[in-house]
Amino acid sequence: MDIKSDLELKKHVGEEFQWELMADAPRDERMMTIEQSRNIESILLKTKITVPRISPEFVHRQRLTERIDRGVQGPLTIVSAPAGFGKTNLLVDWVKNTVLPVAWFSLDNDDNTLPRFSRYLVGALQSLAPHFRDEELDFLETIRGGGIELGVTLLVNGLTALTQEIVLVLDDFHVLEDRTVLQALNYFIKFLPQNLHLIIASRSAPALELAGLRGKGQLVELGMDDLRFTGEEVGRFFDEVMGLQLPIETIQVLEQRTDGWVTGLQMAAISLRHQLDPTALLTNQEGTTHYLAEFLAEEVLDKQPEEIRQFLLRSSILDTLTGPLCEAVVNPGAQPGFGTVMLNQLVHANLFITALDERYDWFRYHPLFADFLRHVQAEINPGEIPLLYKRAAEWFEQKGDLEKALQYALGSADMEWAAQLIERNILALIRTGEIFPLTDWIGKLPDAVIQVHPSLSLPYAWGLIAEYRLDLARYWLDDVRRRISELDRQTDDLSRAGQNETGSELEGFGLWNIRGGLAICESTLALFSGDLDQAAEFSREATSYLQEENPFVQSLIALDDSMYFVLSGDTEKASASLRETVQIARQANNLMVMIVASCQLAYEQVLQGRLSQAWKSLQKAQYMTMGSNGKPLPLAGLVEIGLGEIMLERGSLAEASTYLERGYQMSQNLWSMGSQEGLISLARLRQAQGDDTGSQAVISEAFRLSDSNESSQWDSKVVPALAVRLSLIRNDLAEAEQWWKKGEFPELTEKFHLEDYPYHIFEYLQLTQARYLLRKGQASGNTAFLQSASDLLEMLLTEATRFQRLTSQIEILILLAQAQAALVDDRAVNTLLKALALGEPEGYQQIYLDEGWYLSTLLSECQSAQQKGESYLPSPAFIERLLAALPHPVGEQPAAIQSAKAQEAKPTTAKLEDGLPISLSAREMEVLKLIAEGKSNQEISAQLYLALNTVKRHAYNIFAKLEVRKRTQAVSMARKLGLIP
Repeated sequence: MDIKSDLELKKHVGEEFQWELMADAPRDERMMTIEQSRNIESILLKTKITVPRISPEFVHRQRLTERIDRGVQGPLTIVSAPAGFGKTNLLVDWVKNTVLPVAWFSLDNDDNTLPRFSRYLVGALQSLAPHFRDEELDFLETIRGGGIELGVTLLVNGLTALTQEIVLVLDDFHVLEDRTVLQALNYFIKFLPQNLHLIIASRSAPALELAGLRGKGQLVELGMDDLRFTGEEVGRFFDEVMGLQLPIETIQVLEQRTDGWVTGLQMAAISLRHQLDPTALLTNQEGTTHYLAEFLAEEVLDKQPEEIRQFLLRSSILDTLTGPLCEAVVNPGAQPGFGTVMLNQLVHANLFITALDERYDWFRYHPLFADFLRHVQAEINPGEIPLLYKRAAEWFEQKGDLEKALQYALGSADMEWAAQLIERNILALIRTGEIFPLTDWIGKLPDAVIQVHPSLSLPYAWGLIAEYRLDLARYWLDDVRRRISELDRQTDDLSRAGQNETGSELEGFGLWNIRGGLAICESTLALFSGDLDQAAEFSREATSYLQEENPFVQSLIALDDSMYFVLSGDTEKASASLRETVQIARQANNLMVMIVASCQLAYEQVLQGRLSQAWKSLQKAQYMTMGSNGKPLPLAGLVEIGLGEIMLERGSLAEASTYLERGYQMSQNLWSMGSQEGLISLARLRQAQGDDTGSQAVISEAFRLSDSNESSQWDSKVVPALAVRLSLIRNDLAEAEQWWKKGEFPELTEKFHLEDYPYHIFEYLQLTQARYLLRKGQASGNTAFLQSASDLLEMLLTEATRFQRLTSQIEILILLAQAQAALVDDRAVNTLLKALALGEPEGYQQIYLDEGWYLSTLLSECQSAQQKGESYLPSPAFIERLLAALPHPVGEQPAAIQSAKAQEAKPTTAKLEDGLPISLSAREMEVLKLIAEGKSNQEISAQLYLALNTVKRHAYNIFAKLEVRKRTQAVSMARKLGLIP
């Protein structure tokens, strides 16, 4: 499989996407922005992929390092024990003494997404093999679902190609909880290359599938019992490390009381330095290790000078420590440098503090020690804690780290103060597009606090809209309206009293124009529900109120403006406006608008007959739909539906079914935005598959959803129109009539009025009406129906041509040709030839096949006419392919059609050198031929309208059947076997 070329093309697509989004920017600016994007993505915290420093309080434990030496002779070693048992120090000591190259990855909670985990994993491996390529990372960062195995396979193959043996250490493995990451690791461990040995250190048993390795004796495990200090090691620890000469009896008691727990021994050693009688320390001390740790920590704390004691307690609220931060929190009035001096003293005193970087700028306390310090602080100085949290919040706010600032602000428990901090930073957060974390932070405030801050409740409502929590969003919008009404009444009262303070309270909110912000939220909700007039009214209101440039809000208004062009039917103006909207949304970091506008742009491109370009647009949109947690956003359903509709249009029904079903499931909460189109296409697909029952089930679901609160006002018309069309495909005119009446449509010969509908709804209903008139005329021979259908189609064709709606032109011409044929109009063949010529270049197929046997005879006439003509399109092969797929009205099918069908269904077979027969499907043969032409996976994906992973799966199957590993080998073997010329 040529994954390398595929990934290079993926990088090219990503860069091409960035250039397209910045098309109006100067070239130098575009180059700088793309390079900055690469640099930002490549930044890794080096301390996470560097072997940590070994603790000074460390005893070399040869019995354990020898166990690890045995472990790395196999695939996997696991070191598992609770906190404080010296797992990390043991591995660091082993690393110092081994001759094997070691890659180290210290995990933390933020690594619970596959993209972040993959970046650091590949970064750790590159510390040993700098030329280990970034393609593995590119693929791992973008895969999801079934693609995980392909991504890990790529990683395993890359490691196998390295000539050296490597040890990979994953420290603090217990923090991993994400199922996608664990799934990838399970697959990785299952197929570990022989030159890689994995060591896992964890506080708990790793959530991995290890039964197979245990059964084969390929797993070495060190547990809590192994890591406990023996009596001999306890003696060496106090003697060699802590410099304490203790009686053997005291050592034995310490071993018993601490249960060999190294952290407990460290605490005891510090306390014993201050004991005149070492044995008195442990007199009458019973209980578990937990209580002993608490007692010894008290001994440590009480023996410290008051200044250090206060520093320890006050700084314990901090997750990480650095000099200036500790200074600001512990003693803001101290001389500059106070915090750094105190941290250095703690380091020299071995007070359970660990450096996080090589420059010794950042530190953290041992987790158990920090927990104890916070417990003591809460007991003796509880009133001081909110102040400490506020000081930390203010320090991080000044440094521009708003995430940390808000974390500590919320930790202060003073929610009003936290709300004020959010409020004074809200404009910066909105302008940079941080709407999702902002929504989360505001949501942690009590409702009563939010309600007195309209500048918080309004962006909170917008964030809820962006997350499609629409009911809760409406609740907060109602609250904003109530607050504005109260302010208006106050203003009126002041005005009647002759005071000139009108609007002062409202203007005091400052950072977000309340009225304008409310109007844009209302406009967006109205747009989602399909109420265009109300959306336009709210949009105009928003524009009149907003007083300053705000890219985030401007992107919302741009989307509204684009949708007006979309709903007017003018595809060219809509496409231009949508491209501009994507650029504005990108500048505002408004992900929702970027995705919606990109998907709508692809839909416009489909209408224009540019299926290939629409496919590329949707592939670009896929990159945007992956959330920061590694899971797809709900809006990913729109992309899946769009891809499924293109596959359906091309006649690839199996692939279309996969996309449409997945897209519908993902977008069920977005009914007004995506599910309607998805269900229409899914019902059409089921009918094309001959599944009448499945098609009816989809229609029933569509009707159920059209009655829901989230449906648009046009669903009650579109769904029955779809049902009419499907009834006509089944030649059931009686059922079509029932659906027509259920939709409360006008009499069949009466007109729909454009002013009552958006253009795409108007066109869909009129095409349904024309189809119904045509089928009634064909069935009854009523020329009035046929002529009405023809006149209506001629009118629609003029508008579709004017608006550059090529897909509509094809459907109109197909129906018009049938009407002309029924009216014995000799233009029928030329009309259908035009429809065929328009659709062939972009691979249209299902739009013709939906007509069933009605088109067969006329299509055969087109075949004869084209063989005599001189025009290039439509090609005879295209017409023959359609004839082979269409049912024939009467009698046996022509021999040519039977032959084409037989050839299509029959797989291509051959025999390998050992006589083993192989069989390649028609689709696999298509992929093989394109591989032989030198096409990349990306190019094959675009040409065949297949998902990239589907192409890779076909390629993998081809290589497996031909018993080869590379593209060149596959082509050579295929030619040798006569599969390709």
